[in-house]
Amino acid sequence: MDDSDFYSDLSVVARDGYETEDSGYSSFDDVSILTQSVHSSIYDYRFEHGRRYHAYKSGENDYFTPNDEPEQFRMDMQHRCMYLASGSKLFHSPLASPIRVLDVGTGTGIWAVEMAERYPHAEIVGVDLSPIQPDWAPSNVKFEIDDAEDGWTWPENNFDLIYSKTMLVGGIKDFQKYFEQAFKHCAPDGYFECLEMTANIRSDHYRIPEDNVILKWTTLLKQGIQRMGSTLDVDFGKMESLMRQVGFVNVTVKPFKVPIGTWPANPTLKQAGSVQLVALLEGIEGLSLAVFTRCLGWSIEDTHKFIEQTRQEFTRKKACYYWPGVVIYGRKPFPPEEQLF
Repeated sequence: MDDSDFYSDLSVVARDGYETEDSGYSSFDDVSILTQSVHSSIYDYRFEHGRRYHAYKSGENDYFTPNDEPEQFRMDMQHRCMYLASGSKLFHSPLASPIRVLDVGTGTGIWAVEMAERYPHAEIVGVDLSPIQPDWAPSNVKFEIDDAEDGWTWPENNFDLIYSKTMLVGGIKDFQKYFEQAFKHCAPDGYFECLEMTANIRSDHYRIPEDNVILKWTTLLKQGIQRMGSTLDVDFGKMESLMRQVGFVNVTVKPFKVPIGTWPANPTLKQAGSVQLVALLEGIEGLSLAVFTRCLGWSIEDTHKFIEQTRQEFTRKKACYYWPGVVIYGRKPFPPEEQLF
């Protein structure tokens, strides 16, 4: 099946569930899973409208989502959904068994932990602005608190796989710098991979009217997040070109669809859509509050009313909504003097 078929009919057939190998678990006291590169002030969280936000490098242009337990639940559901929708793979780059892996924007650390379990001989590093990773984790994974948009402190030419999920859409502000740093710290013959999902609501079965409440919600989100210095309008064709521009070769783009609800006929995608719907219904408040109240000047009452209207539209089964998703990865070539001819 080629990529166009996969994208057009959502007919991927994929293994359901995870195959993991057991590995030793260590407590926070036994293994330093959290590198204390900053002061304990990272735990002095910021609270706003009943939600908790990260403290490290906080300011007016913060990342727009909270880091509290409801948001962590949404993040884990989003991970599961995108795993299923993209083909039930932890990564897509053609690596047999990565040894050194960097997870940029690790969030709850769920992907890093699953990678550590799947590849017990690999060294996994997860980095994020928020210290919300588990106190118990496999001994071959560690978490660091840092900003991926600052200068990276890891060794150059080091990682077999540099991975990020939903970091380009609404996260990273300087794509050029981010891609250049990934290239610098990726090992020769290693891969840089981005798993992304846009906020452009789509349906192949229903003409979405201009006054659609989900369309209005995503439009307002884009406006607010743009004022924060980020964007939800990412051109994946340009990202592919940028990956080549900074030096990666064999750049591959694999589009997929993230269904919302249980409308797909394929069982795996039906499960993905069910998980995505739960993530949206439970997580839309966290996705919206800071953007609408802080950036757009809405009252908290109007924001909650609009959120509820949007929730109702997401549950409409006949619309068959989905988000466009994409996997983009590229390989760092060997320097010319190291190549064998």
